[in-house]
Amino acid sequence: MKGKDAFLKWADGRGLGVFKNEKSQDLFAIYCGESSDDGSWPSYDVEGDTEIDLVAELAQHLPKGQVAVLMEIGAENLRYLTGVVIAVNHKGRLVELTLGDIHRKASRAFRVVESEITQATY
Repeated sequence: MKGKDAFLKWADGRGLGVFKNEKSQDLFAIYCGESSDDGSWPSYDVEGDTEIDLVAELAQHLPKGQVAVLMEIGAENLRYLTGVVIAVNHKGRLVELTLGDIHRKASRAFRVVESEITQATY
């Protein structure tokens, strides 16, 4: 982290929980903490009555060369599974994958038509 104290203050202000790394005082893991009843990353600032971009905010705390990875999964009555993982660097550049991306990737890797791959939903 660029500034440990600033990062911890930001995380607390967003209601995020923070795990501290026992081996390095400058490495942390964050989780939704008290900011969400459903386990999703915060996207709205109630006090400011405005939407927030958590990933962009997090990127501001990353030093050059460091990448943060955020993961989120969910289900609707175990019928529709969703999942997204986002990697962000200090410049705010993103790489994003979803569970649904597997169909496209499998299509390319195995050289089959994507529509011929059975969707994992019912």
